[in-house]
Amino acid sequence: RAMLKARAVQNAAAKIETNEDGTVSLTLKSKKPALLFPPLSWLVRAPEFKRVSLDRIGTEVWRLCDGKHRVEEVVDRFAEAHDLTFHEARVAVTGYMKSLIQRGVLAIVLPD
Repeated sequence: RAMLKARAVQNAAAKIETNEDGTVSLTLKSKKPALLFPPLSWLVRAPEFKRVSLDRIGTEVWRLCDGKHRVEEVVDRFAEAHDLTFHEARVAVTGYMKSLIQRGVLAIVLPD
């Protein structure tokens, strides 16, 4: 229940690019892996940035996660747009949000 009352917020540090097909690609600064220290770091370079490309559905969910809408509202809008029940949409949206959080694209702000 707390998750549905929370607000999903886009990572403000992400560089956003809109592709020709309307989808979104995000570029984020990468974290240096903890195991990458000299002399290994002299041979293997960690990427400075990581890129996350979203498909059409992912772009739709990501755009709704603007910090203004509660997760429950995002699920409602997604259900309405795709003719799904609330419970079907909840499974899809929260699962996708979880993967975006793990990639560092979204954060969840819980209500007070």
